[in-house]
Amino acid sequence: MPTLFSAPRHGWNISGIILALLAMPSLAMAADEGLPRLGLSPAEPQVRSATPSIPFGINPAESKEFVLDFHGYLLLPATVGVHDRPITERTDPLDSTKTVDTGGGTVLHSPPLMAQDLRSFEYTGAVPTPWGQLNFIYGNKTVSGTVILAASTFSDAAGYYNIPAQLGVNDAFITVNATKYFGFPFQLYVGAYTGRYGAMGAYDAGRYATPLIARTNSIGETITTGYKLGEFFLVLEQGLGGQLGRPPIGLVPAAWNDFADANVGATFVGHVHLGLAYGGLGRLGLHYLAAWTQDDQVASGLVPNGQITVLGADAQVTAGRYGHLYVGTAYTKARDAATISGAIEILNARGGPELMAQYLGPNSNGNGSLTTFGAQYDLSVARLVFDKLYTGMSPDVLVSLFTVGTSVSSDDKDYNGVFKVKLGGEVTYLMKSWLGLSERFDHVRLHGADSKKAFTIMTTRLLFHTGWRSRDEFALHYSYFQNGSDIVALTGLPPGSGPNANPDRHVVTLSGTFWW
Repeated sequence: MPTLFSAPRHGWNISGIILALLAMPSLAMAADEGLPRLGLSPAEPQVRSATPSIPFGINPAESKEFVLDFHGYLLLPATVGVHDRPITERTDPLDSTKTVDTGGGTVLHSPPLMAQDLRSFEYTGAVPTPWGQLNFIYGNKTVSGTVILAASTFSDAAGYYNIPAQLGVNDAFITVNATKYFGFPFQLYVGAYTGRYGAMGAYDAGRYATPLIARTNSIGETITTGYKLGEFFLVLEQGLGGQLGRPPIGLVPAAWNDFADANVGATFVGHVHLGLAYGGLGRLGLHYLAAWTQDDQVASGLVPNGQITVLGADAQVTAGRYGHLYVGTAYTKARDAATISGAIEILNARGGPELMAQYLGPNSNGNGSLTTFGAQYDLSVARLVFDKLYTGMSPDVLVSLFTVGTSVSSDDKDYNGVFKVKLGGEVTYLMKSWLGLSERFDHVRLHGADSKKAFTIMTTRLLFHTGWRSRDEFALHYSYFQNGSDIVALTGLPPGSGPNANPDRHVVTLSGTFWW
């Protein structure tokens, strides 16, 4: 993992992001210990990252004295869904001999009705959602403390006060760089933080903003160390954690507690990762994660011990002018996983209950497996043509191709054998220092060849910046959804598919992004 804030990458600027990423090695080396990273830093935002920026003042990772550093990221989209509803007739309540038209015409939805639930496979990230993050770090090159405030909504503009979206202190941890004491790279994290493995982007979770292999959400420790072998670098990472609490017996699932399930037990997660990097050209990674619970305090009484195990392998290649390539695969095995908490996430599904709801099925008893693959390729055409002569201060065309698929094996016969896949591509033309144009295509199939459970998104974005390397982006998005007849949008609390939940075909977004 990189030293926090040595090169913070906060934001969602697609045009500037890929350009900067292609200009840099795929192995984000920490300032002092030189460790290639096997996952994303806890300080990275939960959406796609932005161009690396220069810390203000003295970076704590480079200072002998204790100093304070502050970075942040804002994504502020105003999004409207547009749809048509049929005209209906009813009896005029003032005159029973007459009828009046109701409904009909154009309807506007905010938020839009669309199949883009972040915690399900259908999510693509093509339509931006709000995110704010403030990172505070105090320390020096040996030890530092980090507190991260975050929110996925903003109260002044919210239609109601949604407590789970006001995340508050999202992460808090201490970082110790003991390299000078051990004589070899050694970094320790202790605290409450997220770990994301299977990052498809060079510096972020990729175009789908989803870790391909797994994500951990726990309080505990992570140790990263390594050994240099000529041009090669061997990296080993180990982590162990649990959670601060579990839903107490008697808790009623409700919106204010994010519909917490009292049948979920105390969960622990351990993980080990091994990587081999070659210079700045590439990295191979092997990943093992296991989450388990053996708790007799769940609401339903004694239950079987649950477990979710993940085996993964991935590779990144950054070939300079020829772009950045990621390929990865993972095998997830669930056994009596209904009581596994959100200490582990698989393809954004938190814990056993969501893994069952999204993939294994309600009648699986939490038993089954996922075989997952993913790939992403990013290319800067200007860099391909001009190589090192290109400095990012002139027009460019950026190309990105991406895909994720998973095959389900489940004890629930209705879900067994289901194959889900999504793929897409985006071309961005940066024509001026202040203007760019992007075209993106996404296709998602939720049940193999069944076109009724498939949809396509075509997105056009007009991009505005204050300069070639600015830390801001203003964008006007238009997305057209072509939905299969069985595609529905979730509405209400708890989210469900109601009779008026027909997805919008047209979604318009005006967004502003800023990072520092």
